[in-house]
Amino acid sequence: MKAFKRIASLALAAILGLSALPVRAESALTQPVLAARVKDIIEADGYQFKDLNDNGQLDPYEDWRLSPQERAENLLSLMTASQKAAQMVHLTLVTKKDSWFAKDNVGFALVYEYIFDTAEADAEDDGDEEAEGGEAQAVGSARNAARLTNEIQELSESAELGIPIIFSMDTEAGAAFVKDATFLPDEINLGAANDPELTEKYYQVLKEELAAMGVRMALSPDADLITDPRWGRNQECYSEDTQVVQELIAVAVRTLQGGSTLTQDSIMATVKHFPGAGAQTNGVDGTPLTIGKDSLALHLAGFQAAIDAGVAAVMPYGYSTVPYLGGDAVDNSADQSAAVMTDLLRGTMGYTGIIQTDWGMIWAIQEGRGTMMGEEVSDEEAILIGITESRVDGIGGESIRLIDQMEELTNAGKIDEDILTAAATRIVKAKFELGVFENPYCDVEYAVQFVGNEEHQAVNLEAARKAMTLLKNDGILPLKQNEKQTILVCGPRAGDMDSLVGGWSSAQEGLTIADAVAAYAGENATVIYESDNVERIAELAKDADIIIVSVGEPSYQHDPPWGYDTLEITGSQQEILEAAKASGKPMVTVVTGGRPYILTWCDENTNAILEAYYPGSQGGIAIAETLFGLNNPTGKTPLQFPRDMDSVRNQEGDVSFDLENPLYDYGWGLSYGE
Repeated sequence: MKAFKRIASLALAAILGLSALPVRAESALTQPVLAARVKDIIEADGYQFKDLNDNGQLDPYEDWRLSPQERAENLLSLMTASQKAAQMVHLTLVTKKDSWFAKDNVGFALVYEYIFDTAEADAEDDGDEEAEGGEAQAVGSARNAARLTNEIQELSESAELGIPIIFSMDTEAGAAFVKDATFLPDEINLGAANDPELTEKYYQVLKEELAAMGVRMALSPDADLITDPRWGRNQECYSEDTQVVQELIAVAVRTLQGGSTLTQDSIMATVKHFPGAGAQTNGVDGTPLTIGKDSLALHLAGFQAAIDAGVAAVMPYGYSTVPYLGGDAVDNSADQSAAVMTDLLRGTMGYTGIIQTDWGMIWAIQEGRGTMMGEEVSDEEAILIGITESRVDGIGGESIRLIDQMEELTNAGKIDEDILTAAATRIVKAKFELGVFENPYCDVEYAVQFVGNEEHQAVNLEAARKAMTLLKNDGILPLKQNEKQTILVCGPRAGDMDSLVGGWSSAQEGLTIADAVAAYAGENATVIYESDNVERIAELAKDADIIIVSVGEPSYQHDPPWGYDTLEITGSQQEILEAAKASGKPMVTVVTGGRPYILTWCDENTNAILEAYYPGSQGGIAIAETLFGLNNPTGKTPLQFPRDMDSVRNQEGDVSFDLENPLYDYGWGLSYGE
């Protein structure tokens, strides 16, 4: 309890966070709806205000009639160095307490340890196994998520200055850490569809579901340009075509935020990973970027489009460096460099919003200078690099002790308090713009009823359908429904929902590829599924009329620990393909994953290839519909598909469209009737 009270008194609230959407004021003098659970409501000039500091009078920062900038300046004048530092420590709503992602950081570990010890008991009452244990990194149900944000906002309101929190969530596939949410296709699917109208509907779903659960910051969209097909986070990107990236990123930002400025109806967009993480050395995550002086503009174009659209936050990729910028590579890592953050981002590109670090600023700096450069960097040195050189605002994934450390360094004269003031001002100004000082709470029952609703699932299915990319078809597709035929579906990905929803997600119920094929084949057909028993598949194939082989990659392709060095179909998946081929029966290959598999063998040996990327929780249905002709595939490859690994190794690495003789070029895709 001592730690609990201490966190409250330090305005743990101050940790970067927001909550549910308040009622929009029609004008500057329209009384907003106030929601107060701890502090009193006071009156002045015929209007009502929250007495956030309990002094019985109206202070400027409590006066919603003033501009966000005026309110922020007044609030900062009342804050200690510790409270300013606390504003910079970011709180995200993502994961269960025993996950690696939460260990010793101010994410869910802090929530459970200091604030919400009853979450597990509550989850048991709701039958919510995700919050209790399970495999997924998830808060569990929409009810649990909404409860949690409200509980912490109430705690924040009780603190000295009553500052609310901005909660964020990784949202590359919707609010997919919540099992009830709409598990959308990954962003690479939007690139394959290349449909701005669809993109707007996609981000509107995300916006509405986050708001319903009290989460007001999306850690997306991703402006990284795919220039190395090996990178394990390509699924989070739209395309290797910078024009497509620019167009879709602008749509995403405008949709989430409702325009170029934040309002009471906005979700803060966070564009990442600056200055462009798609050009990792050999595609291995966390390595020096291969971006050269001549190609930098190519990678920056998507970020500039986001900035021009008014994006509220930019996330640098502190795990990678940009060597060419001058000095040693270590001198220009995003989280470590005035050259990247101040000179390039704030200076050349004119960005004035929040710089939000990726997860683990201290670790990233130590990793960059240690593992890659052979330097040893203390926690103190890493903090000083991030705060005084890079001038970051929000810091994700760090222990609560960071607040004390920043205060100590400030008191010792090693950090200029003006730096903390500038960062905290940007953060609280955003909170004032979002209206959460007036109403930080969400409606739990509304969240339960709204999140994952039928209208959102319809958009989910539409996005999955429009991304379906037919790479090859010798006429075998579409398959006939209600035909008296035996269809063998094989491959472990065909029976796995995680292979559909990709990374940054929790467990999700739905129709797998195998389930969906069985549902759409019709009553006269016999559908048999075998996962990965090669001998069994060989036997079943003999009696099958059609064989559907599902191949793909795991949800997180940048493990272990930093990436997979091949795009080839290997191991049991290749054995399954060959066993099916040996039967001599017609074969269709269905591919899921975020990277472009080398499909040369499949192109030469199978009758049709359908690329689904990560199509979301409705993806099994969209795949089956496409196989049986209920959806005419219109998706186009958002990046080049290599013919072999030699061509991958020989590419320039930092520019688009540089594969030699690709198997499927950028923009390839068939439709029925072609």
